[in-house]
Amino acid sequence: MTHNNLRPLLPVNPKGLDDVADALLKNDSNIPPQDDSLSSGFTNIQSPEKYIFLPGKSHGSFSYSDMFVPMDRTHQGKNWSDAHLALYQEGAFMLTIRQFVDFLNLLRHDIVHDGNGRVVNKSKVGAILDDILTVRDPYRAEWLDADFKVKDKKLKVVGGKLYMNYEHTIVKGVVTSKRSEEMQGYLAGDKTPGIDLDDWLKNALPSGLPSANFKDGKLYYYEPDWDNNSVARFCANSDWAYLVCSGYPSDTGGGLGVRACREKNGGTR
Repeated sequence: MTHNNLRPLLPVNPKGLDDVADALLKNDSNIPPQDDSLSSGFTNIQSPEKYIFLPGKSHGSFSYSDMFVPMDRTHQGKNWSDAHLALYQEGAFMLTIRQFVDFLNLLRHDIVHDGNGRVVNKSKVGAILDDILTVRDPYRAEWLDADFKVKDKKLKVVGGKLYMNYEHTIVKGVVTSKRSEEMQGYLAGDKTPGIDLDDWLKNALPSGLPSANFKDGKLYYYEPDWDNNSVARFCANSDWAYLVCSGYPSDTGGGLGVRACREKNGGTR
């Protein structure tokens, strides 16, 4: 595939990043300073320069603490449950859909710091976004921490409410969620294509799912299945980029990995 065939799903917002690059080239004293506070509590992690600092946020009933997100996916080829187990064994955890949305918004709109508090240059931020979003070969995908379950279903046929289980940990060898929320107001029904990426990232529900009041676009979306066997991942290949909430947890693939995230304060799940 030639370079001309690469189709970014959405351009990277350069706000603030060009100023940083110019300041570096000119040795300008106005360059945003290194934030030394970011590396506190992170001294037991190897290569903090390979992580992105994601500030903690609150979205309705969902909130999380300051955390560090790796620039690259690891644990390629593991299914959803095995990925959780591998992360737990190394004191890490998987991004929820909401955290993934916030991560993309950070990369697209803000000045980005690594685990040492240093500003990440524009070219590196662009490369991370390209790897996640650009419609091109090869296939790239990452697991997200969302497991969808139906409760109160009558006769296993009608009725019921859809819940998203998240913040998973390992209890006696079993992947177990710490939190569960009923899904309301989310986009029900697949869109192939598509929803607008910018609209999703700006107006995502506290769960991270797109709202029922969505704008049309090029991002493919697959709603959660009501089969009690659906988990989430984000993918891109030569045809499209897509948010999948109906994936099988047993799925594997060489391009399918996960980001091994860590809390800034050193805590674990």
